[in-house]
Amino acid sequence: MGSVYVPRYFRIEELLPPPVLLPELYATVYRSNKNVLFRLFDYRILITLDRLRERYGACSINNWHAYEEHEWQKGAPHMFRFSGWRPLDCSEGAMLSEHKQFRAMDCKFKTVTPDELWDEMLTDVNAPQFEFMQRIEAFGGMSWFHFDIGQHARYGKSVCVLSNRGDRAGLPRQIERIAM
Repeated sequence: MGSVYVPRYFRIEELLPPPVLLPELYATVYRSNKNVLFRLFDYRILITLDRLRERYGACSINNWHAYEEHEWQKGAPHMFRFSGWRPLDCSEGAMLSEHKQFRAMDCKFKTVTPDELWDEMLTDVNAPQFEFMQRIEAFGGMSWFHFDIGQHARYGKSVCVLSNRGDRAGLPRQIERIAM
């Protein structure tokens, strides 16, 4: 695919919703050569996914491809369709969600919890797996690790900690980066 970054550990199906939920243009490309759709994602998201997988082990984003096609439309318990990119008309998440701009991921790790990742981020925010992250979400009881590369007031100087449930799971509003 030339100079397009293709992740080592993730297939395009894991980053997109089922083909029946894609806009027609994307669905057409998906049917002819689905890997071309990696071009839609900012390379920093894809590199970060690979680095997270290398550091923390098995991780899933979307798992709809393990289900029957008739289940894709309705959804099923423990089926994830919108943990990577979300169509603009998707009712899940915020209207201006970074997911809808190809700049956010919700990672479900097999052997580590979001709390463990947050602890490591607090200890070493400059570690390679956190390099491109600009914002994370955190709240008590969270079972996935959300990160994005969206902008905020201290872009590049800190990781902004967002919470849509009123708490930040004990994290500060900003995790300061150490100037190198």
